[in-house]
Amino acid sequence: MRKLQIKTAYLDTKALVSAVTHNIPDLLTTQSPLPTAILAQKANLQPLRLKQIMRTLHHNANIFAYDPLTDTYSHNEASLLLQKHHWTQWHRWVTLYGEEFYDAARALPQAITADESRSAAQIAYGTDKPIFTYFAEQGLQEKFHKALGAGAVAQAPGMLADYNWTDLGDAVVCDIGAGGGDFIAALLRKYPRLKGAVLEIQPVVDMLQQKFDSTTPDGIFNDIADRMTQLHAGDFLTSVPPYEVYTIKWCLHNWTDADVLKILANIRRAIKLTPRARLVVIESVLKEGRSSRVWRYGDLTMMSTVNGLERTEAEWRKLAGQAGWVVKDIVPLRHAWAAAIDLRPFFTVSM
Repeated sequence: MRKLQIKTAYLDTKALVSAVTHNIPDLLTTQSPLPTAILAQKANLQPLRLKQIMRTLHHNANIFAYDPLTDTYSHNEASLLLQKHHWTQWHRWVTLYGEEFYDAARALPQAITADESRSAAQIAYGTDKPIFTYFAEQGLQEKFHKALGAGAVAQAPGMLADYNWTDLGDAVVCDIGAGGGDFIAALLRKYPRLKGAVLEIQPVVDMLQQKFDSTTPDGIFNDIADRMTQLHAGDFLTSVPPYEVYTIKWCLHNWTDADVLKILANIRRAIKLTPRARLVVIESVLKEGRSSRVWRYGDLTMMSTVNGLERTEAEWRKLAGQAGWVVKDIVPLRHAWAAAIDLRPFFTVSM
């Protein structure tokens, strides 16, 4: 039975995508349970087919509550997370993973052959370009960054609470590979003494400039714009601007060990050597056991999309040491599928 569940898990994914795509979580209310026929009418769907979708989601994944006496559906804790106005914005992950990343994974069997260098995503989409370049050309960059930004917002409470950010005082924190800027924005809002900077590629910097601009409708970070000291356009594989504190979140898992060593070495060369100098890497740390399977799913996602990988604690320590860093601590982060890996330049660490 377990093998059958693995073989058919794709159906759970597509059932969830179907419900989110057709706004079922938003059409349901918390006050009044609805029969499938009414839901289908509201969503312009076939009643029988929606019934099959809802039955699968409720019984297989405990998404939506069902009352067999009245044959009606209502919300539960899981389905409420999927509403478009919910602060976690998890619906964005459902569609990104259930559509673009799902399609990419189809080519995994071919991508792992000995003579293949392309990622599964490149094979599936028929391109030799880096997949993020391809996504940008296809108009998918915003969808990608909004999904990752939603993940940063949803997991920010643990990220901001469990690592000792107050130890940084009034430092300027440079967020490398900041994406949509949601993490650095959350950090500055939580810790008003901190200032921020960003290193990203030029198209992303262009997007971030609008978010920090109080004169545009997209200026969602204008409340902290005066504490964002610089938006750097560049390539961290080439060089990094000098700061005493860096963060890099959900980025290094995109790269092979050779490239990660380049990135870590570039940051090590650039860092201002002060007593509070550090690089905080926010990434998954692979462990054994079923309770850690979400990180293994992440590992396969990185493999299929960008030929990347997640890493064990031993692998993180080895890479850090080779690039001139010491792992001072690895801090678990509540309600997040990542840890804060605290790297220090050799001479600032008490051994």
